[in-house]
Amino acid sequence: MVSNSELIQPSYRLYPYQEQVLHDLLELLIPPNPPQVGTGPRAIAHLPTGAGKTRLACHAACHLLNQRGNEGKIVVWLAASEELCEQAAENLTIAWSYLGNRPARLQRYWGSASELTREPGFLVTGLTKLYSASMNSQTLLISLATRTAAVIFDEAHQAIANTYQFITEQLLTYEPPLLGLTATPGRKAIPGEEDYRLAEMFNFRKVTIDPQGHPDPVTYLISQEYLADPQFTPITLTSELPVHPQIDQGDYQEPTLRRIGQDPNWRREIIRVTAQALNDHRRVIVFCPSLESVHQCAAELSGIGFHIGAVTGSTPSDQRHKTIEQFKSDEPDPMAMLNYSVLTAGFDAPRTSCVIVARPTISLVLYSQMIGRAMRGLRSGGNLRCQIYTIIDTQLPGSGSVAESFQNWEQLWQPT
Repeated sequence: MVSNSELIQPSYRLYPYQEQVLHDLLELLIPPNPPQVGTGPRAIAHLPTGAGKTRLACHAACHLLNQRGNEGKIVVWLAASEELCEQAAENLTIAWSYLGNRPARLQRYWGSASELTREPGFLVTGLTKLYSASMNSQTLLISLATRTAAVIFDEAHQAIANTYQFITEQLLTYEPPLLGLTATPGRKAIPGEEDYRLAEMFNFRKVTIDPQGHPDPVTYLISQEYLADPQFTPITLTSELPVHPQIDQGDYQEPTLRRIGQDPNWRREIIRVTAQALNDHRRVIVFCPSLESVHQCAAELSGIGFHIGAVTGSTPSDQRHKTIEQFKSDEPDPMAMLNYSVLTAGFDAPRTSCVIVARPTISLVLYSQMIGRAMRGLRSGGNLRCQIYTIIDTQLPGSGSVAESFQNWEQLWQPT
């Protein structure tokens, strides 16, 4: 496939490692010979958080639509959260302005947006909303499938959830290409049946970065300053309240997290470490163990004079957007953003140079997502180094290495 990168303005060109991954992906997704009947071409793009999965996927989406756009087709982009949908829509609009070869419409179908037309272009849709709509209209997914040029699944490690897989397979009825995006191509630290099913869903095809002689892609990207060099600082404590951990689906469950969020030792440590971090960093993200702990710690830190933002899943959309934009701004005053279950994916704030993981986890996927918020490197508008504080209860061990997370599921995937 001939690249038109020479036509792309510098502000939207890919880095050399992204060009390599894009080339390898397109060779799999647009094969010279049609695949056998029964499954279309499928592959996962496996890049560390902060390495530019969204921009890379937008280039791929534009290539795929350019190939099929004159047939009235659409590229469907699936994502689980509003933040991921917003990020995809914004980047696709920019990408098409550089890469598109004809007019195309970008349709938004998530939250309060409900654009569904028969015009060719892109459809960015929330998985929950599309599934709900498909339950009310038995022909919706099949109608979309007849016009689908390709499907892109953001955070593809979620793809085998029953409802998500149903939507995806329906859209793939006529065997268009399927591209998954993830920093962690698996679901559990010890690979098992779910991890195998995920690899099988993508035909065991995974494309990643050539590490150029380094031990792994993460080490290579850090050496080239595309990713920040993480400095890990574990902080151990013992809970004051008794904790009886409940684990399901590979991580601590809500009752355990709420109990930890109520613990005075945890709250004191979150406040102490956040205050310390704000003396050294302009932008700090804190992952709290519960919704209540977000508000309690934010109130105490604000009360002693720190600039604090707080967002949770229950924060109204307008307020959440305003708080996030303030955090991402160029304001010189140091600011910490406390959150619970919101900023693990679809959130891009390159100035973030410190993350405090105060939400216990044994999930490599979640840990990688949390620390990745500070991993944007100097060459990508971020930082040369970043600081990762991980608060660990002596009775609740967690994870601790982004490289470990990245390499964990290699044995399940065929090399490309």
